[in-house]
Amino acid sequence: FGSRRDVSPRASARARSPTASPSVKPLPACSRRSSPPTSSSTGYSKMVLASALCSAAMRMETVASKSSKAPQNKVALAYALFLALAGAVFHFVADGEFSAIMTMSVMFQCLAMLLLCLQSSSSGSSAGISARALAMEALALCCRLSSTALYNGYLPVDASGDWIFQATDVCTLFLTLGLLHRVLVTERASYQEEEDSLPILPMVIASFALAALLHADMNSRPFFDTMWMAGLFVGVLAVLPQLWLP
Repeated sequence: FGSRRDVSPRASARARSPTASPSVKPLPACSRRSSPPTSSSTGYSKMVLASALCSAAMRMETVASKSSKAPQNKVALAYALFLALAGAVFHFVADGEFSAIMTMSVMFQCLAMLLLCLQSSSSGSSAGISARALAMEALALCCRLSSTALYNGYLPVDASGDWIFQATDVCTLFLTLGLLHRVLVTERASYQEEEDSLPILPMVIASFALAALLHADMNSRPFFDTMWMAGLFVGVLAVLPQLWLP
C-alpha cells in the first residue's frame, strides 16, 4: 500500500482553474485513491508501518505489566470494544484494504493508553508511570496531527484515512494529557519523581534534527513533512523513560 499525496482544497481549486494548462488534466479523487503506489512510496510506507507497530507493541507490553490491578471486567470490556471497532473499521470502512493496518495500529495505541488510565484510576496511584514518557507521547501525537489533520500524504489510502485515523489520534492525545495531569497533579504524592530521571530533552532535539534531515516529501511541504517525521521519532523513543523506571 502507499500513502496519499496532498489533495488540499487550494490545490484542487488551482487544478480546476480555467487558466490551468489544457494539456494537464487533474485526475478524479477515485483515480488518485486507486492508483498503484510506486515502489519508493510503498517501501517508505512499510517502514512507517513497521515503526508504528513496534512502538505500539512496546507500549502494550509495558501497559500489560501494569494493568493487573485494574478490574478485570473493565479491562475485558476495553479489549472487546476495541476489537469490535477495529473489525468494523477494517471490514465496513476500509473494505478490507491492507492499508487499514495503519489505522489498526493507532487504534491499539489508543487502547494501550486507555488501559494505563484504567490502571491508574483503579489503583488510585501513579506509581510505575513515567510522566516524561507521557510528555513525549503527547508531543509525538501533536507533531503527527499537525500533518495528518491538514494534509493526507501520510494517511492510509483507504476510507479510514478520511477521518478515523485522525480522530483516533485525537482521542489518544486527550487520554495522554488527562493521565499526565493525574500523575503530576492529582496523584503526585505517589509519582516516582526521583526515579523518573531519564533526560528527554536530548532525545527530542535529536529527533527534530534527524527529521529535518531525513524527512520525506509525501506532503510536498518541508515543514509538515519534518513535523510528521519528528513525531515518528519522538513516538518511538517515548517508551524509553517508561522502561527506565525500576
